[in-house]
Amino acid sequence: MNYSCFDPASGLYDYYADNVQLPINADLPVPQLPQAAWKIGVPSIDAGRPLPPGARPVGRGWHARGIVVSCGRGSPGLGAMPTAASAVDWVKDGGWKWLLGGALVVWVVTKEERR
Repeated sequence: MNYSCFDPASGLYDYYADNVQLPINADLPVPQLPQAAWKIGVPSIDAGRPLPPGARPVGRGWHARGIVVSCGRGSPGLGAMPTAASAVDWVKDGGWKWLLGGALVVWVVTKEERR
């Protein structure tokens, strides 16, 4: 069985696998939902099923594969501040393209206004 665990710091899913095979339409364990789930809903990364103890890491990627599980990381929320290390990692992982694009837009807009 394949499992995906979202990593909010990198924006990627960590992939895990084990040798468990369930028949089609088999009942999976019921996830533990937070108290407020009935009011507004809960994202799957917070309410996912637990990662089985025998699952081993097999990779990372942009999209979830298999069952989305909760790894205890939770979503960072709107008020969470990134650390300096995660900001540096974001720039190294391609965030520099966004920074360069933003600087280019600012340059073009201010150039047009100066004319």
